[in-house]
Amino acid sequence: MTTYKEREEELFARWMEACRVKDGINPEEDFAYDGILFRGELELLNGCWIRHSGNETELWDNAPCRLLILTKDTTRNGGQEDIREETALRNNIGNRKEPAAGIYRNLTLWSYALLNAVQGGEIVEYNQTPCWDELREHYASAPIARVNCKKEIGESSIRDEVLKAHIGRYADFLHEQIVMYDANIILCCGGGGVIKDFVKNTYLPDLEKFSDAGWVYFSPLTQKIVIDSYHPSYPKSHKDIELYYEQMMADLKAFLRIHPEYHKSKTYGREI
Repeated sequence: MTTYKEREEELFARWMEACRVKDGINPEEDFAYDGILFRGELELLNGCWIRHSGNETELWDNAPCRLLILTKDTTRNGGQEDIREETALRNNIGNRKEPAAGIYRNLTLWSYALLNAVQGGEIVEYNQTPCWDELREHYASAPIARVNCKKEIGESSIRDEVLKAHIGRYADFLHEQIVMYDANIILCCGGGGVIKDFVKNTYLPDLEKFSDAGWVYFSPLTQKIVIDSYHPSYPKSHKDIELYYEQMMADLKAFLRIHPEYHKSKTYGREI
């Protein structure tokens, strides 16, 4: 059986060649790999925790609910340019296993909350959510893919118009990668609507906004849910993290109350 890693890397070979031809990008140095997060062994390598490829194909294919996270791009991160290896653990602190801060505070929280809610779990207030250790453990075991819409490794920020132009130049490849995963939930992170609009224009043309809150979109034809969120690095303070979590989940809770047919069964992992 062909694994998702093999399918991803066949796609990336074609994508990297297009990057070289269209923009003169050196793929060996400037192309970031991503996709379904690896679920194999954990290793501490040069001070950084990495996850090796394991049973992620089996986990993904057998999961009743799969989450695809679409982020903008990545920066150089101590030699870890393959997003699939990420662990949400802090690096360069020896062999201690502590949850990473930064974007992972929100990615782990949002991932748990979305998968739990769509699988019929209780949507709780922020102060009742699991601790960071448990959220990280969930992020390290659940069926999650993370894809950067811009594969060229970037700087600390990117303007929305630059992101949109880059996505447009490589639209066929990004569309192919999104289609490959057939995720039930798509979390669009940042980009001022650029990422969500790409999903609607190329993948889910029937996408509808649920309410004026603007967090939840849905596709009646496919019963997929799209969340249009901020970039996970944006809410930094505990106050903002709580605020955006409560807003997102209030909109999702109202949606699922009206559309219970979007619920999926939960059959993987352990309860938190």
